[in-house]
Amino acid sequence: MNFIINRKVLISMLFIGLSMMGYFSWRNLPVELLPNAELPVLYVQISCQQDVDPKYMENQAIIPLEGAVGTLEGIEDMESTAQSKRGSIMVQFNKNVNFKYTYLKLQEKINELKATIPTQFKVSVQKVDLNQMSNQFMTLQVRGSGGVDRVRNIADLNIQPDLQNIDGIAGVNVYGGRQKSIEIQLDMDVCQAYNITPATIRNKISQNYKSRAFAGYAYDSNLKYFVQVNSEFADLKDLENLVIAKGPVLLKDVAKVYFGTKEQTSYSRVNGKDAVSITLVNDAQANLIDLSHKTLAVIDKLNKTLADKDIQITVQSNAADTMEKNLHQIGELAIVGGLLAIFVLWIFLKNFQLVSIIALAIPISIFTAFNFFYAADVSINSLTMVGMALAVGMLLDNSVVVLENIYRLRGMGKPPREAVIQGTKEVWRSVVAATMVTLTVFLPFLFSDNILITLIGKNVGISIISTLSVSLLVALLLVPMLAYSFLKRTEGGNLKFTVVSTRNKLVQAYVMLLKYSLRKPAQTIITVVIFFFISIFICLALSKESLKQIETNAFRISVTMPSGSTIESTDKIVSQIESRVDTLAEKQDVSSNIQVESATVTVRLKDDFRKTSK
Repeated sequence: MNFIINRKVLISMLFIGLSMMGYFSWRNLPVELLPNAELPVLYVQISCQQDVDPKYMENQAIIPLEGAVGTLEGIEDMESTAQSKRGSIMVQFNKNVNFKYTYLKLQEKINELKATIPTQFKVSVQKVDLNQMSNQFMTLQVRGSGGVDRVRNIADLNIQPDLQNIDGIAGVNVYGGRQKSIEIQLDMDVCQAYNITPATIRNKISQNYKSRAFAGYAYDSNLKYFVQVNSEFADLKDLENLVIAKGPVLLKDVAKVYFGTKEQTSYSRVNGKDAVSITLVNDAQANLIDLSHKTLAVIDKLNKTLADKDIQITVQSNAADTMEKNLHQIGELAIVGGLLAIFVLWIFLKNFQLVSIIALAIPISIFTAFNFFYAADVSINSLTMVGMALAVGMLLDNSVVVLENIYRLRGMGKPPREAVIQGTKEVWRSVVAATMVTLTVFLPFLFSDNILITLIGKNVGISIISTLSVSLLVALLLVPMLAYSFLKRTEGGNLKFTVVSTRNKLVQAYVMLLKYSLRKPAQTIITVVIFFFISIFICLALSKESLKQIETNAFRISVTMPSGSTIESTDKIVSQIESRVDTLAEKQDVSSNIQVESATVTVRLKDDFRKTSK
């Protein structure tokens, strides 16, 4: 203890350094609404463009792939399905396997086996995580005059490229209107004269479109990369002058090339009117809140640029907005809880210096805990924020016990050095034991077989364990040092340690209850047992839900059509849904994205929809 109280600069710089490191860790931590869970499941997908006999797919593709998959370690279950155009193998692994290594190993085995599988089958390996289930983070509506095809053309040429260039966006999907295309009409008589087939022209176009040019080298640490640039046709004349055969025979010699429109494969409507919708897919590694801010800035810039074309981009839904509001609300509640805890301490201790020293434990513990987040690869999400909010009240306990005992001894007349050393030594075992008991509660979560329980335990547990562990160090190192510095300054004066008076009504009530319990132990035990069984009965009577739906001002209806359905039949079903939803008095907007075999109808309610009806 002498070393601690005599090394004021060392202890101060230690906690300042840890807090500063925690601040930078906090700035670099990903922010998400819910933590990403990489499920220990891999899917081997087999697809075929033509209809085949499911038995043929099973014998030629699925059974050989099952043999390759079966050589991996840690497999718990494997299930295969075969249809006319697609098949799949679901492989479930034990939770203790190195999943990243297993995924790469399976991908390697599939690549080796592809050469022995008929070329008509395409095989891919996919893994499932929570980010992939909800990576469509923003939906936009593009509105303007001149018809939906004009709006679609502007969206393709002026809006989509700028959105794709945003770092963190993995995909931009445009729905509605007819997409521009280049049509090539062959003169079959001329083609036969030159012995040119449509497949020859298709291959020539594909080869030239994907031709690559060497651009130089790129270096990363000790690695050297070759950089090649893919070329593409920038002008219609480049395509017309493409050499198809020796002679040379150009494409324009055997075909007519002109702009046209593709067959419409998607519809988009807003409140029954044709529109163009854009959905943005985020990269799994992107910070969703920062990505949302960057995307909104680009949208504002595009709105200013396209204003003279009478085009406006509006945000229909933004998952990051809900995430940011929830995290801010949890943060604000944690701050309010911390201030209330300090206020309650001041009411009971009635000493500003005492409370000020204890209050330092909150920011130091929280910021230092972010270092553990960074080391454990844990993001800032709803679970970790709730864990820290729970820990705010508990992290003051250690400092209160240590500092209160130091001030008690100083109030009894002991010198500052003796009061600090004796006061800390008397309670350090109790403080450590109490903290370890709290930390031990979260250990069973790490050994659960349920991955979701492990996920919750990891995020909530790390936030509480790291915060309380730092608070223990603060109580045993920083608090004695600060207390000694303050007491040494006031050594010449009289320090009064306020003892709670026995005339206090709360103290009197407690003393009466304590005396009754000591005089009648049997009645006390029976009362406790009765309350125990009442608590068990209430717990068993409560309804249990694995997941509780969160109420928002929007809901989504998903439509899945039978295989082989046309876009017209899908549109007919969606139109019926729209007509029924249109009768809701609470609705504000109804947006529909319709594809060939699937559709999504998003209904946004008014902000005050609860007042409309019950």
